[in-house]
Amino acid sequence: MADGSRDAAHRAFVAGILFYVLLMSAGYAMGLDGGSSSGGGTISQTVNPNAPRLIAFDMRYASNNSSAMGNQVDVLTGLHFWIQVNNTNGWASLTKLWVNLWYDAGNDSTSYDAASSAANYKINITYTNAGASSPTATQWALVGGNIAFVNSANVTTYTVQPNFEYAFRLSFQLHAQIHQAQKPTLSSSGYANAYSWNARFGANDLSNDINYTSKDPTAGTFYEFGVYQYTSISLASTTWTGASGAPGQTVLTNSITVTHSSNAAYWLNVTADGDLDAGNGHTIGITNVKVVHNAGQDDLSANTAFPATAPRTVRLLGTGTNTPHAFNTTGDSETVPVQFQISIPLGTFAATYTATITVLVDQRKPPTT
Repeated sequence: MADGSRDAAHRAFVAGILFYVLLMSAGYAMGLDGGSSSGGGTISQTVNPNAPRLIAFDMRYASNNSSAMGNQVDVLTGLHFWIQVNNTNGWASLTKLWVNLWYDAGNDSTSYDAASSAANYKINITYTNAGASSPTATQWALVGGNIAFVNSANVTTYTVQPNFEYAFRLSFQLHAQIHQAQKPTLSSSGYANAYSWNARFGANDLSNDINYTSKDPTAGTFYEFGVYQYTSISLASTTWTGASGAPGQTVLTNSITVTHSSNAAYWLNVTADGDLDAGNGHTIGITNVKVVHNAGQDDLSANTAFPATAPRTVRLLGTGTNTPHAFNTTGDSETVPVQFQISIPLGTFAATYTATITVLVDQRKPPTT
């Protein structure tokens, strides 16, 4: 028993010593592995440029926000463009946006670049960005076209996704002589209506990824619209008075400036309602009254008498039933002086004679170029 106890104690002691040594060895080994080392490299990713993408583009009536595409619109009436653009490379990489409108003058294949550059035939609103990460109203500008548009007052910007997607409302009015155009039937195959206005939207970025869109991204139809006929007229005064004269004399009236507008070719007609009449049966025949020719300002070749019978009309601008006067392709209105020459026949009773004069802007029946 005593020997067994000693052997057990010895074994316990040896085990204890071994355990201690193992623990010390483990601690010593851990001390030898202290410190660190590393290796590595680079990760590379090329981001390709994406062309700016049109999400939405439309021309709408200001009154109810409905689309004007496929319809005829009035000049001098509120309209706006609605535009939404996405540039996934960041707005700062976008350089230009374009709104282009043009009258095709009867040829569907007329491109924007080939169309007449006259202000009443072509419209260009351009957005220019010089690295800004978000848009401002004053970056829009009217580059060409006869419309009412002021960037500081007529541009509203909406943030869709900060730094890369924005929407714009550009309010405007067509001026009086923007060319008349027929109501189109929208097509998905191309611009398909002669004598209509066409539209497109363009965008560009720093990589020169130009993207033009000519049709609605949702409906798939090409952008076309028409413009209603428009004429207007105003007289600086409404009374022509001839200088006092005796029978046998020829006198002139005062000259009155007539301001008029027409958004297509037209005639300007001067019509008398009848003879000059003093009452009590005293008249001066209307054939004794001539419309005065002003060289370079009207289409007459000489002073021209009123016809004796209705409609007693002299065409001051335009030279025949098939030859209207060309409308002004750049301005909003034109002026022409109207004056009369009166020959007083011998035997005319002393009195004041009057007739009613009408000045009419008669626009040629559309379509016109």
